[in-house]
Amino acid sequence: MSHSHLRWSRASFLAGACGSIATTLVTDFRPAPALAAAYAGAGVPPDEALARLMRGNAAFVHEMAGARINTLEERASLSKGQAPWASILTCADSRATPEILFNTGLGDIFVCRVAGNVATPLETASLQFGSAVLGSQLILVLGHSGCGAVQAAIDAANGQPPPSEDLSRLTDAIRPAVDRAKGMKGNMLVNATKANAVIAAANLRGSAILKDLIEKKRLKIVPAYVDFATGKVSLL
Repeated sequence: MSHSHLRWSRASFLAGACGSIATTLVTDFRPAPALAAAYAGAGVPPDEALARLMRGNAAFVHEMAGARINTLEERASLSKGQAPWASILTCADSRATPEILFNTGLGDIFVCRVAGNVATPLETASLQFGSAVLGSQLILVLGHSGCGAVQAAIDAANGQPPPSEDLSRLTDAIRPAVDRAKGMKGNMLVNATKANAVIAAANLRGSAILKDLIEKKRLKIVPAYVDFATGKVSLL
């Protein structure tokens, strides 16, 4: 990615709906001069980024590989800036660690984690930054087996309200996925979790900044699901 393209991305991001949050984020960003952070990741086409993630997941599934090995030079370079080649929105669950699930290292992926992998305005703003400023051309929304947040939303829909107002806001955000899963055959939790990832991806596509990048063929947003028993990620 050229410096002129970076300036264009900054301008576009600041022209969006993120306001002072975006201003702070962009002010804090510093481009790196060399190696892995020298925009090596930015500009990777979305299909290639997705293929990299799936190759990394295959290594995790078949070899239980952790994360790739970084060099001292990469670490030093990354202290000056970043250029992730993919972004991931996933759950806060301790087992849903994208860097491990996809066998990636420092500077490879831009990650947002929140219970239930919901795309609230804050997560959306972060992912806008990852794509419009840092150049990530892929956003993967990753749900997972046994999601406690989705189960809580199912319980709330069945008349068991959460114990706090904050948790109620979370289950309310997931409720559309629960409603969609009611008409599906199979396991309710699995169906609702997959529906939740699909809905979150659709919500992200509705963001003006991300929609513009999609229309310009510079971004794809893909929902997915990981089964913790096998470690395998399946695209939805």
